[in-house]
Amino acid sequence: MRIKDQDSIRKIITACKVTPSEQLESEEVEFKEYRDIHALHNAKDLAEEVSALANFCGGIIIVGIKDSSNVAQQNWLSQLVGFEQGDTTEIEQRLKGKLKPSLEIYAEYLDFESKFYLIIHVPHRRDSLITTSSGKVCIRDGRSSRPMEPDEVRRAVNNLQNYDWSADVLNLDVDNCLDPIALGGAYDDYCIRKNFSTESRPDKYAFLEAIGATNNGSLTKAGLLFLGKSSFIKQWLGAYEYRFSWKTRSGSLLINEVWEDCIWRSIGFAKEHFNLCNVNQDIKFKDKSYSATILDSQAFHEAFVNSIVHRDYSIDGMISVDFDSAKMTITNPGSFYGGVTSENIVLHQPRHRNKALAKLMMQFQLVDRAGMGVKRMGLGSLIYGREFPKFRESFNCVEVAMQAESVLPGIFVLVQGNPELFGLVDLILINSLFRKGAISVNEAQRRIRHLSENYWISLKESVNRIEQIEFCGSNDGVYIRVSPKWNAFFDIRKTFPVTTTSMKHVKLYDYLMEFGEASNDDITTLLEHKNSAHTSTFLRNAKYVYRTGRSRNSRWLIKKDGV
Repeated sequence: MRIKDQDSIRKIITACKVTPSEQLESEEVEFKEYRDIHALHNAKDLAEEVSALANFCGGIIIVGIKDSSNVAQQNWLSQLVGFEQGDTTEIEQRLKGKLKPSLEIYAEYLDFESKFYLIIHVPHRRDSLITTSSGKVCIRDGRSSRPMEPDEVRRAVNNLQNYDWSADVLNLDVDNCLDPIALGGAYDDYCIRKNFSTESRPDKYAFLEAIGATNNGSLTKAGLLFLGKSSFIKQWLGAYEYRFSWKTRSGSLLINEVWEDCIWRSIGFAKEHFNLCNVNQDIKFKDKSYSATILDSQAFHEAFVNSIVHRDYSIDGMISVDFDSAKMTITNPGSFYGGVTSENIVLHQPRHRNKALAKLMMQFQLVDRAGMGVKRMGLGSLIYGREFPKFRESFNCVEVAMQAESVLPGIFVLVQGNPELFGLVDLILINSLFRKGAISVNEAQRRIRHLSENYWISLKESVNRIEQIEFCGSNDGVYIRVSPKWNAFFDIRKTFPVTTTSMKHVKLYDYLMEFGEASNDDITTLLEHKNSAHTSTFLRNAKYVYRTGRSRNSRWLIKKDGV
């Protein structure tokens, strides 16, 4: 992306004709002179200058301006030496290779009075300090660059945590930068959902302020991303592409669209493509036919909007949607943020690297409430008997994969009859029990560990609430099974057997999960045995508990198997 427009750069170069170049350098402008491209590629100081600008406030390096100390007799015009033309892509890539982490610098040539000048645009990366590959951290200090002191590095790292790139204000004309079609469509949609009458509608400037696209009348980066013209987004923020591909099982490519546009229009384009591939399928259950789409539209909406809100806009890249008939995968540039991982993403409090953009999306009601997106994705999959979406981080990207087509008819019919009754844990349990009939409570706890902080309490609440399932036990352990009268509905051919002591095992397991341990006397009272001999026999046969201590000091605990 460009840090300064070409007219501003021309004014700087023009001033060098009559002014010492050293006086024209600033906190955001640096001049360099290299003999040729080879010398530029081998220059160690260039990476240090980029690090310094990136760690301060961003800026430009103009290659082709001589240092004024090397000018004889104040012939300032001789400072304009120009620079040989080269491959800007190679210049960018070789310079990026000397920096850690990667920085999306932009190189271009500017023709000024028959000489070419290389302009290197250096953005301000505020989510991370930029170092050279040798580990040097630099900072701009007036007109020069220098290594940062250890205390400066510590303070700079602390400041990174509170920065919100999307809240930055741009000194741009609002009317000129925004896409009129996107603005009109978003404005009408907002007014309709807010139930504004024709007379009570706010003007478009008040609308932009209300959703956070402007701040005191000035356009924010979030606002430009949301409603801006694609050319202005690319020029002032970066190249942010979107891709939607649909490939059949045989490998035929039915859709492969790549585009650059504002968020409002991009959501519309993505949904148009999604609707083309989200066809209906017929489901038969108990001699009745039902119709269901191969994917859930709400789950897709949440996943796609999440990718927009959480992507790392400090780097160029592409949000991609890949559908292969078996699953849909949505990928966005950037790693997980703020302590969120693939394991805790459901339970972790929401963390936004782009806080202003997230707030804009919520104000516009594209996102209902922070922290609900992942849960809605899960519900949108589980209500059909599909797997919970899978999240992972790979190659500096976050990926979510949602199962398609596969539907468990019994689950679909059961949930559609009363969808408000079932939460995420409930759905995972009934999906796990379909056709299988029973699972151990240890296995059940493993399956819900990313959804609950207290697995056992969550399991108890679900089993008590859902009439189709129940606890049972044996010497081998405690299980959750489908109630026998629901076996046919869950397509279970063989009932999971229980003994007369089944509920005693459940009571013991529950007691030990709550209190951690129990004595023989505690268990005798709990299980209502006539004497301790019955208790000793019961515990000796129970394979899921173990004893510590001896005689009156002995205590019984649950064996842990990796839950």
